[in-house]
Amino acid sequence: MIVGVLTLVATARDSVGEAGLVAATAGLGTAACGPGIGALADRLGQRRVLLAGSALSVLASAAMLFAVAAQVPLPVLFGIAIVLGGSTPQVAPFSRSRLVAFASLARDADRRRRAISYVMSYESIADEASFVLGPVLVGLLSALVNPAAPLVLSMLLTGTVVVAFAVRADHRLRDAPATPAGKRSAAPSLSLRAVLLAPGIPLLIAAMFLVGGVFGSTLTALTAFMRERGAVEQAGVVYGAMSIGAIAFALIVAVLPARFVLTARWPVFAVLGFAGCAALALAGDLVAVVPALALAGCGVGAVLVTLFSLGAAAAPHGRSTTVLTALQSTLVVGQAAVSALGGTLADRAGSGAGFAVAVGLVGGLAVLGLIALARFRRRSRASTAER
Repeated sequence: MIVGVLTLVATARDSVGEAGLVAATAGLGTAACGPGIGALADRLGQRRVLLAGSALSVLASAAMLFAVAAQVPLPVLFGIAIVLGGSTPQVAPFSRSRLVAFASLARDADRRRRAISYVMSYESIADEASFVLGPVLVGLLSALVNPAAPLVLSMLLTGTVVVAFAVRADHRLRDAPATPAGKRSAAPSLSLRAVLLAPGIPLLIAAMFLVGGVFGSTLTALTAFMRERGAVEQAGVVYGAMSIGAIAFALIVAVLPARFVLTARWPVFAVLGFAGCAALALAGDLVAVVPALALAGCGVGAVLVTLFSLGAAAAPHGRSTTVLTALQSTLVVGQAAVSALGGTLADRAGSGAGFAVAVGLVGGLAVLGLIALARFRRRSRASTAER
C-alpha cells in the first residue's frame, strides 16, 4: 500500500517530495486508527473488524487511483491517503495474536515457551519477507505493467485473501495467555492508553518508529538515487536487495540460543544495521549500493524480529493484539513520516543526504537498545537479590 502510493504519486507528479508527503499522510491514518483497531479486535473479535476494514480499504484504494489519474489537487490526495492508511487491514499483528493464543494452550510451561518462540519466529520471517519483498513487487509491476498495477493488486488481495483470513477467525481462541492450569483467563478491561503505557511498551514503540524510519529513509533515498540515473521505476526492484539480508537473518534469529536474550540482540543487530546504512551513505554507484542494502537489511530486519518478540512478551494479559497492532502501526507511520522528510531532503540535496538520515536513525535505534539492555540487567539483579 504505502510503497505503491509512493511510486504511483512520484511517477504521476514527477516529485519524490510530494509522493513522500502523500505516503506520510497514509501513515498518519494508520497511526491514528491502528491501535484502536487492535483494541476493537480484542473486544469484538477479528472477523467483524477485518471485514469492515477490507471493504473500506478497497474503496479508498479505488479513490486514490482515480484521484491520481485525474490530477486532483494535493490536499485531496491527503484526504484519501488518511482513509487508505487507516483502513489498511492489520493482518500481520492479528495473525501473530491468533497463533500466540493457540501456542499458549499448551499445559506445560516449557512447551508453551517453545511453541510461542516458534510462532514468533515464523511470523517475523513471514512479516519481514512481505515487508521487504513488497517493494520489489511494486517495482516489477510499475516497470513491466503500469504504476497503478500495485494498488490494483492490493485491492484484489484485500478482497480475496484478507477476507478469507477474516472468515477463518477462530473465536474459541481469545487473545489471553493461558493460566498455569491451561485454562483461558478473561482479558482485563484496560484502557488503550493503559495498555500502551504498560512497562516496556513506550520504549518498543519509539524503537519501532525508528525501524520504520530507516526503511522509509532508505527507500526514498534509493528512489532519488535511481531517479538521478533515469530509472526511478526500478527503485523497488533494487530495494529488494535488502530482503536478502533481512530474511536470512530472520531465519538465523529463529535458532539463536536462549542465553542470547532479546534485549542483548537489539543493540548488537542495530550496530550491524548502522554499518550497512553507513556504507549506503558512502556508496557512489549501484554496484556498491546493492551489498550495502543487504547488510543494512541484516541488521534492521533482525531488530524488527526482536522488537515484535519483545512486544508479545511485554503485552498485558489479553491485550497482545492491541500491542502488536500498535507496533505494526508505528512501523508504518515511521516509514511514512520519514519518507516525507527524506523525500523532500533528497529532492533538495540528493540521495546521499537521504542515506545520511538512515544512518542517524539506526544510530538512535542502537542507543535505545542499550537502554533496554541496561533496564533488563537491573531487573535481573533485583530479582536475584530478592531470591
